[in-house]
Amino acid sequence: MLKNLIRESLYRIGYEVNLSPVGHVKLDKQIAFIHIAKCGGISVDSALRSLLAQPQQPRLCRTTSIAASIATYKGLLNSIDDTCDFSEHHLKMLKGILNHFLTLNHQYISGHWPVDSTLINNFSQDTDFITLLRDPVARFKSNYIFNKLSNPLLIMKPNNQHTDDVIAEARDIIFGRRGWQMANTQTAYIVGQYPKNVDDCQNLQRQFQLNIKKFKLVGFLDEIANFESQFKSIYGMRLEVKEKNKTSSQKKADGKNIVSILKNYLSEPDVEKHIREICRFEVENVEKAKELHFGK
Repeated sequence: MLKNLIRESLYRIGYEVNLSPVGHVKLDKQIAFIHIAKCGGISVDSALRSLLAQPQQPRLCRTTSIAASIATYKGLLNSIDDTCDFSEHHLKMLKGILNHFLTLNHQYISGHWPVDSTLINNFSQDTDFITLLRDPVARFKSNYIFNKLSNPLLIMKPNNQHTDDVIAEARDIIFGRRGWQMANTQTAYIVGQYPKNVDDCQNLQRQFQLNIKKFKLVGFLDEIANFESQFKSIYGMRLEVKEKNKTSSQKKADGKNIVSILKNYLSEPDVEKHIREICRFEVENVEKAKELHFGK
């Protein structure tokens, strides 16, 4: 509320600013928060930023990064399969952006960017990598509904541009290549690439384990209190994660209708079975991450 009042006041006198929390703690290492969509990352990022971020060290600008990926993408963007090709290109571009930010030696950096073994090995001596993971099936459903309500970009599926037949669209996406990508997003952000098929998923599981083991702190959405406790144990500071929900469109009448339709569809037995099937390797990866970091 206060942020909006300040922004509106500055708009009236001809200025546009972005307000971002900063902290006053000084660390010997920089911290990189790998924010995977719909894993509770907004809440954790806000808490971390309030403690650790220094002035003029904003989070990754998503709009700018997407624009950069569009400018360097040479393929077509006419079909769902084309958007999958773009997603793979965008993931690769994001790794380059993260590499750049890591060289700036900011105390705290965050954003929707992936890592791979090269980035981790090159920077882990001076950088603590942190991330938050979530049950893959729950994340898949939440991410699909969130994107359908709030994503305005035609190049990324699903989006909020067409609402005449959300079930037909969902069927095309979920039972196709884009559904496979969405089901394996957490893996992609830890290994640096989307698995292409079942064999690729199996082959990348070992790399996922090697990479996630090198993270300084890995949290899980259903165990935020444990994440806060681990943070305090490592850094000697209290981290207070407050729940934030940015899907305001869910509160509107048309948004509520879409949410209801999609929740019912995603819970249909054949759809639920398929989602669990395409998420099965990611489920194993998340369980392994818990075992590696907490012995569970």
